[in-house]
Amino acid sequence: MSDAHTIRLRGPWQFEPLFRWLRDGAGQYRQVSDDLPPGGKTRVPGDWSEALGKDFVGCVRYTRHFNCPTNLEPRQRVWLVCEGVDHVGVFSLNGHSLFSATGAESPAAHDITEHLHTHNVLTVDVSVPPDGMAAAQVRPPARQDKGGGLIGELRLEIR
Repeated sequence: MSDAHTIRLRGPWQFEPLFRWLRDGAGQYRQVSDDLPPGGKTRVPGDWSEALGKDFVGCVRYTRHFNCPTNLEPRQRVWLVCEGVDHVGVFSLNGHSLFSATGAESPAAHDITEHLHTHNVLTVDVSVPPDGMAAAQVRPPARQDKGGGLIGELRLEIR
Protein backbone atom coordinates (compact mmCIF):
# COMPACT_ATOMS: atom_id res chain seq x y z
CA MET A 1 0.00 0.00 0.00
CA SER A 2 1.58 3.26 -1.10
CA ASP A 3 0.38 5.40 1.81
CA ALA A 4 1.63 2.96 4.48
CA HIS A 5 4.43 4.02 6.83
CA THR A 6 6.90 1.14 7.22
CA ILE A 7 8.97 0.15 10.26
CA ARG A 8 11.35 -2.70 9.43
CA LEU A 9 12.00 -5.29 12.15
CA ARG A 10 15.46 -6.36 11.02
CA GLY A 11 17.28 -6.68 14.28
CA PRO A 12 18.38 -7.43 16.78
CA TRP A 13 16.43 -10.66 17.13
CA GLN A 14 17.14 -13.33 19.71
CA PHE A 15 16.87 -16.95 18.59
CA GLU A 16 16.70 -20.12 20.63
CA PRO A 17 16.36 -23.71 19.37
CA LEU A 18 13.38 -25.35 21.10
CA PHE A 19 13.75 -28.90 19.75
CA ARG A 20 15.15 -30.93 16.90
CA TRP A 21 13.72 -33.93 15.09
CA LEU A 22 15.68 -37.20 15.35
CA ARG A 23 14.86 -40.61 13.94
CA ASP A 24 14.78 -43.38 16.54
CA GLY A 25 15.79 -47.03 16.04
CA ALA A 26 12.32 -47.90 14.73
CA GLY A 27 12.53 -45.26 12.02
CA GLN A 28 10.05 -42.94 13.74
CA TYR A 29 10.76 -39.25 14.29
CA ARG A 30 10.77 -37.84 17.81
CA GLN A 31 11.34 -34.38 19.24
CA VAL A 32 14.52 -33.99 21.25
CA SER A 33 15.07 -30.90 23.37
CA ASP A 34 18.36 -31.76 25.07
CA ASP A 35 21.86 -31.12 23.72
CA LEU A 36 20.68 -28.35 21.40
CA PRO A 37 23.01 -25.79 19.84
CA PRO A 38 23.10 -22.48 21.71
CA GLY A 39 20.89 -19.57 20.76
CA GLY A 40 22.07 -16.05 20.15
CA LYS A 41 21.41 -12.87 18.21
CA THR A 42 20.57 -12.61 14.54
CA ARG A 43 19.17 -10.30 11.91
CA VAL A 44 16.10 -10.82 9.79
CA PRO A 45 15.75 -11.70 6.98
CA GLY A 46 18.03 -14.70 7.10
CA ASP A 47 18.11 -18.39 7.82
CA TRP A 48 19.71 -20.34 10.65
CA SER A 49 22.39 -22.06 8.53
CA GLU A 50 25.33 -20.13 9.96
CA ALA A 51 24.34 -20.56 13.61
CA LEU A 52 22.69 -23.99 13.62
CA GLY A 53 23.82 -25.61 10.37
CA LYS A 54 21.80 -26.11 7.21
CA ASP A 55 20.93 -29.65 8.32
CA PHE A 56 19.18 -28.57 11.55
CA VAL A 57 15.54 -29.67 11.40
CA GLY A 58 13.32 -28.70 14.29
CA CYS A 59 11.86 -25.59 15.84
CA VAL A 60 13.56 -22.28 16.63
CA ARG A 61 11.99 -19.40 18.56
CA TYR A 62 12.74 -15.89 17.32
CA THR A 63 12.05 -12.98 19.70
CA ARG A 64 12.06 -9.26 18.97
CA HIS A 65 11.22 -6.38 21.33
CA PHE A 66 9.83 -3.12 19.94
CA ASN A 67 7.93 -0.08 21.16
CA CYS A 68 4.49 0.90 19.98
CA PRO A 69 4.57 3.34 17.07
CA THR A 70 3.80 6.85 18.29
CA ASN A 71 1.43 9.52 17.03
CA LEU A 72 -1.09 7.04 15.62
CA GLU A 73 -4.29 8.66 14.44
CA PRO A 74 -7.60 7.01 15.41
CA ARG A 75 -8.23 5.82 11.85
CA GLN A 76 -4.77 4.23 11.48
CA ARG A 77 -4.10 0.52 11.96
CA VAL A 78 -0.79 -1.27 12.56
CA TRP A 79 -0.18 -4.39 10.49
CA LEU A 80 2.54 -7.01 10.96
CA VAL A 81 3.77 -8.17 7.55
CA CYS A 82 5.96 -11.22 6.95
CA GLU A 83 7.42 -11.64 3.47
CA GLY A 84 8.55 -15.25 3.95
CA VAL A 85 9.22 -17.98 6.47
CA ASP A 86 10.87 -21.35 5.94
CA HIS A 87 8.93 -23.39 6.60
CA VAL A 88 6.13 -22.91 9.17
CA GLY A 89 5.99 -19.85 11.42
CA VAL A 90 3.63 -19.33 14.35
CA PHE A 91 3.41 -15.64 15.30
CA SER A 92 2.55 -14.27 18.77
CA LEU A 93 2.53 -10.74 20.14
CA ASN A 94 2.69 -10.14 23.90
CA GLY A 95 1.60 -13.74 24.49
CA HIS A 96 -1.41 -13.47 22.16
CA SER A 97 -1.45 -15.91 19.24
CA LEU A 98 -1.76 -14.03 15.94
CA PHE A 99 -1.43 -16.29 12.88
CA SER A 100 0.57 -18.99 11.15
CA ALA A 101 2.39 -18.70 7.84
CA THR A 102 3.79 -21.46 5.68
CA GLY A 103 6.28 -21.31 2.88
CA ALA A 104 9.08 -19.18 1.64
CA GLU A 105 6.96 -17.39 -0.92
CA SER A 106 3.75 -16.90 1.05
CA PRO A 107 3.54 -13.33 2.40
CA ALA A 108 1.24 -12.90 5.38
CA ALA A 109 -0.20 -9.81 7.08
CA HIS A 110 -2.19 -9.37 10.25
CA ASP A 111 -3.75 -6.32 11.94
CA ILE A 112 -2.09 -6.15 15.38
CA THR A 113 -3.43 -2.78 16.51
CA GLU A 114 -5.62 -4.18 19.30
CA HIS A 115 -2.73 -6.22 20.76
CA LEU A 116 -0.13 -3.45 20.97
CA HIS A 117 1.25 -2.28 24.30
CA THR A 118 3.75 0.49 25.03
CA HIS A 119 6.52 -2.16 25.01
CA ASN A 120 5.94 -5.26 22.88
CA VAL A 121 7.41 -8.72 22.47
CA LEU A 122 7.00 -10.46 19.11
CA THR A 123 7.76 -14.19 19.01
CA VAL A 124 7.85 -16.42 15.97
CA ASP A 125 8.31 -20.17 16.35
CA VAL A 126 9.73 -21.43 13.05
CA SER A 127 9.59 -25.16 12.35
CA VAL A 128 11.16 -27.23 9.61
CA PRO A 129 10.05 -30.88 9.62
CA PRO A 130 12.39 -33.60 8.37
CA ASP A 131 12.02 -34.85 4.81
CA GLY A 132 9.93 -38.00 4.75
CA MET A 133 7.98 -37.20 7.92
CA ALA A 134 4.32 -38.07 7.33
CA ALA A 135 3.04 -34.61 8.38
CA ALA A 136 5.82 -32.71 6.59
CA GLN A 137 4.89 -30.17 3.98
CA VAL A 138 7.16 -30.15 0.98
CA ARG A 139 9.66 -27.30 0.96
CA PRO A 140 10.38 -25.63 -2.37
CA PRO A 141 13.34 -27.19 -4.20
CA ALA A 142 15.31 -23.94 -3.88
CA ARG A 143 15.09 -24.16 -0.05
CA GLN A 144 15.61 -27.90 0.52
CA ASP A 145 19.38 -27.65 0.98
CA LYS A 146 19.23 -24.57 3.23
CA GLY A 147 18.44 -23.88 6.86
CA GLY A 148 15.01 -22.64 7.90
CA GLY A 149 14.12 -19.34 9.48
CA LEU A 150 12.62 -15.93 8.91
CA ILE A 151 13.89 -15.59 5.36
CA GLY A 152 11.72 -12.65 4.30
CA GLU A 153 11.42 -9.17 5.66
CA LEU A 154 9.26 -8.56 8.74
CA ARG A 155 7.83 -5.10 9.16
CA LEU A 156 5.12 -3.03 10.74
CA GLU A 157 2.95 -1.07 8.35
CA ILE A 158 0.87 1.84 9.61
CA ARG A 159 -2.07 2.08 7.24
